[in-house]
Amino acid sequence: DRVATPPDPPTVMPAFFISSADIRGTTLTLTGDLCHHLRASLRVKPGEILRVTDEQRQRYQVRVSAVAPQALSAEILDSKPGPVDAAPVVLLAQALLKGDHMDWVVQKASELGVRRILPLISRHGVVRPQPDRVAAQVTRWQRIATEAAQQSEQWQPPVVSDPMESRHFFSGHHATRALLFAERQNTVGLAQVALPTLSSETLALIVGPEGGWAEEELGQALEGDCLAVSLGEHILRADTAAVTALSIVQSRLGRLG
Repeated sequence: DRVATPPDPPTVMPAFFISSADIRGTTLTLTGDLCHHLRASLRVKPGEILRVTDEQRQRYQVRVSAVAPQALSAEILDSKPGPVDAAPVVLLAQALLKGDHMDWVVQKASELGVRRILPLISRHGVVRPQPDRVAAQVTRWQRIATEAAQQSEQWQPPVVSDPMESRHFFSGHHATRALLFAERQNTVGLAQVALPTLSSETLALIVGPEGGWAEEELGQALEGDCLAVSLGEHILRADTAAVTALSIVQSRLGRLG
């Protein structure tokens, strides 16, 4: 006897980000890039159920009612507000990394719920942004961040900012607490550092380039009220350090584990 082949498991769609302006009454209308993605890439058909989240952290379950080349419409079946997030905003200030390492950090940081990603231009960084390509690169990082946040079912996508010189960030970051990851310095372990606790506060995690921080940058950071911290006795790659630091912090803030 032939053994029946089990059916393929249903595809789990991300919770797509929309604007509340796309909703009129009980109808959602999507146009632009998201409409094209749903129609051409995911081949969404009428009758399928989608989940979408707006900028007010309201999540909707909708049933697709019509798909056209320029617009997709859906009926809202249910909605619920996102949970109240009482923890501080987490900002990752990451020195620019070479190749696809920066893309990887942007993606993983977004999955881990970071709220803002700021690329830093550092003294020992291999990558120097070209003025005529900055806008396109930031747009690309923002797309990576948004897709990762959707896939991991975050309640809002992080914002990717334009690259900034590290010295400018150190002198005007305005974070409640700014933690600079610097190995082989007189540092305290991340697990021992007191973290902000209020949603109105900001925690900045500052990770250097592959070549480490220059002495001048370390001095500027300390003058700018940044606290030098460590992830332990071992030296981690820059991209590994960013994800490790974020994982520890988000766990301590109650967002993981």
